[in-house]
Amino acid sequence: MEVAERLRQAWESIADHPRRVAASALGVFWGAAAIVLMLAWGTGFRDYMRSELARFGRPSIFVIPGSSSSGFPGYRPGVPVRASRQDALIAERENSDLVAAILAEHWSEGRVLVEAGGRVRRLDLTATDHRFDELRRFRVGAGRFLDAADVERSRPVAVLGHEAARELFNEPAAAVGRTLRIEGEPFEVIGVFDEKAGRQYTNTNRPENRLLIVPNSSVEARLGYDEHRVRILNVYPRAGSDSKLAFRAVVKSLARRGGFHPDDIDALRHFDLSHILGMLDLMHVGFTFFIGVAGTITLLVGGVGIANYHLAMLAERSVEIAVAKAIGARNRTLMLQSALESTLVSVTAAALGLGFGLAAGLGLTRLAPVGMFPVPVISGTSIGITLAALVGVAVVAALVPALRVRKLDVSTALRESS
Repeated sequence: MEVAERLRQAWESIADHPRRVAASALGVFWGAAAIVLMLAWGTGFRDYMRSELARFGRPSIFVIPGSSSSGFPGYRPGVPVRASRQDALIAERENSDLVAAILAEHWSEGRVLVEAGGRVRRLDLTATDHRFDELRRFRVGAGRFLDAADVERSRPVAVLGHEAARELFNEPAAAVGRTLRIEGEPFEVIGVFDEKAGRQYTNTNRPENRLLIVPNSSVEARLGYDEHRVRILNVYPRAGSDSKLAFRAVVKSLARRGGFHPDDIDALRHFDLSHILGMLDLMHVGFTFFIGVAGTITLLVGGVGIANYHLAMLAERSVEIAVAKAIGARNRTLMLQSALESTLVSVTAAALGLGFGLAAGLGLTRLAPVGMFPVPVISGTSIGITLAALVGVAVVAALVPALRVRKLDVSTALRESS
């Protein structure tokens, strides 16, 4: 009954000044809503970007042959570095503990001229091997993808992106079995990819739905591409292995065969997609820390507002508290009652703010078009950080007025009231 009576008294004291309470609690309400929503949005952005980048395929390292530089005794500067399918195969075998695959790819310098049934289009050509679709996460919707025999025998076969097939043959599925000409050379269409969704944040200058895929050996045999000068080596580190170690190992293998020093940074340019994923995680940690600190400060300011409101109330009730002390009320009892009133205000404001933030996040998640832009993702981390900050607010809001009650001098309060 004592607890219930204290709660009743606290509620009656709060209800006597609704406007003051609402004004003082607004900072806590808004801070709780903002911190949980912003943290959820940060998590949503990270997950969205990871999902979009994953559409490109498994994390890989683009390795592009360049030219040798000076500063290495015994090596001539300015010599173009060359790499072949055989170089890629040997480097893959020598480093199989770190590397799952190395795709030696020819890319067309510009878009190649493709003709089919009187229709002419310019498409981005990629010449690769039979592992491309799995590693790059392309799904064949009609027909089949390249196989090892196609590459080994330099067969004139091609796989089209969904949009490219539609432009050339109206219906993508109708392309399978038809013949098209690439720069005048006939190739048989053996497959068409399903349409690949997403914003394509990597490889943006080569739309994936308009790619033309052929065996790398076929462009060397039929379109005059130099077998010793592949455009790019796409290195796929094994899951769990360090991409830097994998790249370093591949460079050593290629340097031995290509005649350049393995420490020559100009010989091979590279771009590691896994670094982007690491940067995303680092950005998310930094964003979470910043929002956590900023949100906590905002909430603490709100807590100080509640404490100030209650201090003003205590000033008005100083005679009442002094009389209670004079007739024997213990400091602990009065402090507890004061802390209870402040805690009720801060907890109510925090609960309403937290509920509003969660509702807004869930509402945006349900209403937003799927995949169009990042949406808030409510996580245990965001809720945990918010709750931790709210505990600090409640302590500040309760402790400051309670200490004022303890320090209240009975004689001074009674003398000032007379």
